[in-house]
Amino acid sequence: MATHLWDEVRRIMWNFVGIVRSNKRLHSAQMRLAQIQNEVDEYYRLYLISSDLIELRNLVTTAQLIVKSAILRKESRGLHYNEDHPQTSNVAKDTIIVT
Repeated sequence: MATHLWDEVRRIMWNFVGIVRSNKRLHSAQMRLAQIQNEVDEYYRLYLISSDLIELRNLVTTAQLIVKSAILRKESRGLHYNEDHPQTSNVAKDTIIVT
């Protein structure tokens, strides 16, 4: 289970949250990661917690934060290129912090 979901998170991040992004792909990634988070939460309730499960939970949480940050960024900067927001903005030049 953990290996399958780990691989799925890796594919989602590579295919939808890579260097060239779009709002549509980011929202698709966000929805699928939420589904995976629900699966991980269910495993937490039903099974013995292992280090693999904890690592998977942390991986999914980190992926969700990256996607959320990318959605909030309304510009392109360096390797963070969004087809829907191709210009850089001096207003958004500082790091966006997600809580």
